[in-house]
Amino acid sequence: MAIKRNKKQENTAYGSQYSGSASRNGAIYKENRQNHDFPVVKEYRQLGKTGFMASDISCGTPPSEAVLKALLELGVNFIDTGETYDNGNNERLIGRVIKDYDRKKIFINSKLYTDDHFLSKEDCIDRTRKALERLGTDYVDCMMIHSAENSRIIKDEHFHAAMEMMKQEGRVKHVGVSCHGNNWLINPEESLEKIMMTAVEDGRFDVVMLGYNFMNADMAEKILDACAEKGIGTSIIKSNPVKLYLILDERIKRQKEAGTEPGESTLGFWEKYKGMTEKARIIFEKYGLATDEDLAKAATRFVLSNPKAHTICWGFASLDDIRDMLSLSGQKLNEKDVALLRNYHDIYGHLNCRIGCNACENACPHHLPVGTIMRYRYYFEVKGQVQHAREQYARLKGPGPEVCADCAGYCEQVCPYGVSARALLASAHRQMAPMVS
Repeated sequence: MAIKRNKKQENTAYGSQYSGSASRNGAIYKENRQNHDFPVVKEYRQLGKTGFMASDISCGTPPSEAVLKALLELGVNFIDTGETYDNGNNERLIGRVIKDYDRKKIFINSKLYTDDHFLSKEDCIDRTRKALERLGTDYVDCMMIHSAENSRIIKDEHFHAAMEMMKQEGRVKHVGVSCHGNNWLINPEESLEKIMMTAVEDGRFDVVMLGYNFMNADMAEKILDACAEKGIGTSIIKSNPVKLYLILDERIKRQKEAGTEPGESTLGFWEKYKGMTEKARIIFEKYGLATDEDLAKAATRFVLSNPKAHTICWGFASLDDIRDMLSLSGQKLNEKDVALLRNYHDIYGHLNCRIGCNACENACPHHLPVGTIMRYRYYFEVKGQVQHAREQYARLKGPGPEVCADCAGYCEQVCPYGVSARALLASAHRQMAPMVS
């Protein structure tokens, strides 16, 4: 259920435009909606203390002007971007589009990245001004620390001093942080939960962005609960872990059709997967699933059913993606979904690394950044960002998952979820280091 607005919020610049029905307010581009045959946003939720009524499904890093325009016309009003995306060109793309829109009705979320610390207050100010220039706007609704990897970055005084000045000038309205978990090489002691709880308790953040899905709910919902208590807005990424397995299933089918077998490092994993696939088939038949996509839809409805998850930030690749995803706006879990996801979790849970958990990394004698590798694998498989994933993977320092072949599997011994980490790491290495045979 969407969070209700009070009278004061309805009078804010953020709240007033959504006093009517979702269908009437869905088009914020032009009165004559060009994509009239597409589903529209059906629910808006208050983004914490920002007061902004955000569409329950939002736009993550738009790939093209056409996709972004279609989304805005259909009621999506939260756009995520960042200075590092396509070397700033994603911000420029957004800037070319939003000039034709009512700026007050759009929430633009951008980010500044550092892997250790920000250079200075002046540097943060300069980077923020350049982001505004690329976006072609006088202000950004939220400026985030991009992918904070430790609690020290959360409290970086150069960043906060810069944001305070930008807020006084009206150039930044709110401050936020996104997090995927830590980098082992920087701080092996901190998990996503610890980093995000530091942000919640800090008191200077209005919005957070984190991964949340039916597989990592026990960890992520602690953070969402804490955010709700503090009035912090939440933007959800990695809401659907299902596609990882659908892709693996297709890969196995192609290998079988070609008459080839997996490499030695994944042979045991192959046998386990065949058994799990048969169990999954039985579940699909039991619950009357017509396609594998039904499972992915149930995963999305899981997130939409939590009112503390304010907006799902989705990477739309095409107009077909828009039709599929926006059709879920306003939907909630049903009894069939709950039973299906519970059974799927029991069967496939050990194939899903809870990115940001980091319980395994302290046990690794080779100091592999397991969570980071798994995140890049997610980019490769789920988001289809093949080149980006390979480039990021190539930048990692130290040994790669090839050292796992002769390891006793300390990571798997300490994993609280029983994840088959070595097999997943080997798969990631074969994907993102393409010269590996």
